[in-house]
Amino acid sequence: MIDTGDVVFSGFNDYLRPDQLADGMLSKSGNARINGSWQVRPGIDVISAPLATSVLGLSLPFYIYADATATVASRAGDTVTLTFGSPPVFVNGSTVTISGITGLTPDPNGNRILTSVTASQVTFDVPGLSGTIGGTVVVGSPSIDTEVVQSVYGSCGYSDPNDEASNYIIIASNLKAYAINLNDLTNTEILYPTDLLVSQSVDLLQFNNKVFIFRDGKVALEWDGDLTGTPAFTEVANGDYTQPVLLNASDNTVITNGQVTVSETAHGLSVGDRVYVVDSNATQLDDADTTFYNVETVPTADSFTFRATIDDATVTTCGFMKRQSVGLGFSHMPSPPWAVAFQYRLIMPFRYTTTGTLGSPTITDREVRDELIVSDILDTDTYDQIYAQFRFSPGTADYLVGILGFADDKVVIFNRNSIHLVQVAGANTETANNQLLTSEVGLVARKSVQQIGDQIVFLSDNGVYGASFVDLYNLRGQSVPMSKPIQKTIERINKDYADKAVSAYYDNRYYLAVPLDDSITNNAILVFNFLNAQWESVDTVQDIRWEVTNFIVAGDGSARGIYAVNQKGGVHQLDARTDDKDRLITAIGALQSDKVIIGEANTRGYNLNSMDRKKFNSMELHLESSGDNASDLTIGAEFENTDSEVEYGSLSSINGEVLSTAEDISLRLRMGNRRAYSSVVKLQTSQGRPKLRAVRVRGATSFRSQLRAE
Repeated sequence: MIDTGDVVFSGFNDYLRPDQLADGMLSKSGNARINGSWQVRPGIDVISAPLATSVLGLSLPFYIYADATATVASRAGDTVTLTFGSPPVFVNGSTVTISGITGLTPDPNGNRILTSVTASQVTFDVPGLSGTIGGTVVVGSPSIDTEVVQSVYGSCGYSDPNDEASNYIIIASNLKAYAINLNDLTNTEILYPTDLLVSQSVDLLQFNNKVFIFRDGKVALEWDGDLTGTPAFTEVANGDYTQPVLLNASDNTVITNGQVTVSETAHGLSVGDRVYVVDSNATQLDDADTTFYNVETVPTADSFTFRATIDDATVTTCGFMKRQSVGLGFSHMPSPPWAVAFQYRLIMPFRYTTTGTLGSPTITDREVRDELIVSDILDTDTYDQIYAQFRFSPGTADYLVGILGFADDKVVIFNRNSIHLVQVAGANTETANNQLLTSEVGLVARKSVQQIGDQIVFLSDNGVYGASFVDLYNLRGQSVPMSKPIQKTIERINKDYADKAVSAYYDNRYYLAVPLDDSITNNAILVFNFLNAQWESVDTVQDIRWEVTNFIVAGDGSARGIYAVNQKGGVHQLDARTDDKDRLITAIGALQSDKVIIGEANTRGYNLNSMDRKKFNSMELHLESSGDNASDLTIGAEFENTDSEVEYGSLSSINGEVLSTAEDISLRLRMGNRRAYSSVVKLQTSQGRPKLRAVRVRGATSFRSQLRAE
């Protein structure tokens, strides 16, 4: 008899055959974390659902139904049951419109989610119901109501640098935005301009103490970060860009101890802006064309200051002007789909031009998809259309997908089919140095990019790649994707929607949410553990309606964590619960639901280091229950050549009871002397968060003939 097994686990690999895996590797790992032992992951917890409403918004996917009239309607607590004379055709979990109910408060009519569908009945829930039900109730297709929150279209983290307790997640719905305080979970509405609705995916970004909402091909919105009073977004400056006029008001300048104070009504300058002197009068200010001064402070909208090493001067009149554009002139923010902050500037795709009048601009598609533009320093409203734009690979079948600011004025440009490293000194791209890193791989999903230690990690067509920093920060692409061990999972990604993938780096792990199989939303999370240097899990939840639209790492202290925002209005924290439940929001206005976490682990293929046929005699599992929950799981084995699967039952049936909280067990099972080349031990949890600490398989060689095995 020969014993083999594993006493430590480090990750999983579904690319190689199970019998080819190294010690400690699993052939499958679902909903787990691996830290020497394999254990079911902590649960997901809903932190906030500020978009809750008395009536559900319409969200995809939805079903079209013919109206059906109920013959009987009843209420029991918060649940309404409708009975039909003929079998209904409704799908459990789908959204329908309820109409005709009287006598109940709050009003249950409108879009509702069916919680149960039988041969003749359907049910739905409304929190806080009271009264006696009446009326003729009709159930039909869900409806669209523009006054109801329909979806979350974008999100980002936000914090006030002057307030240590300021940690928020901002989410943008179709009607308004919400700031969710991660410390006390309160939320504050942030209004949009009057009559403005968001009806497409948007990108949010905090920069220069403001939060921007970028709307592809539409005027961007900005909010000043002040949550007092009635906070609101406003449109950024738009229309034709007016070149700065001469600032030469009478007696506008005073110079004291090297500080120049200028009084000009509505000067429009910001801290960091350049100021040129065009009339120094009797002062020692330098009025050469190549000399400029940087605005130091802006005490009011009608005054600004800068520093100059010159003699004092009493009140006098001088002339000032901002930097003038060359060629095509300056532009307002060109209605980008997204932007990144780097070196006190915004970098964004240069797809559109904005002209016309303020409030009624004309936005023109340039039909260019491989060009970027850079803002002036700390000035998100000024863009030089000649010296602040840069184009990559013109004339090739390539286009800009993402940007990552690196170091030393270096920016990594991710095109669809190539990656470039550009060194830009300030906003002037005239002398920018473009270095092609690779034309063999490109970026699929903009939000899959993460800078982690000495690597930049991103999702490409061939899987997850890493570009390492070697040779004094010169980037070199890796020839083999870091996702090679899970290639079979990578091949399941729905390529038509892979560009929606999002990622985050937290707790030494890279989280990548992707759409697997036929899903059109991110329904699975691939987790790479950098401490183990292995992929450790494919996370899913037991509700097909839950998805991840964005990841945000935010919060402070105990609130610090990785948060997942979905389209249905829920902000969830990953790995937040100690029990075996995922607490989820899967529809705007719906109640939260608890779903049991189902963990799966398949070991490597144990072949007793021999190609001969074996008789597998027994297995031993070292299991431990978590400190918070009792545990149960089913145990099975898969045998290769001959191919067969055997289920040995649940832990509770074998042991006579579930594994109690914080208890461990050494479970021994007979495998029945099954003849095969190798065996894989399979576990699937049904309760708790059990930990697999070790596996041992015992067997003996049983076939030594040189002839073919029949």
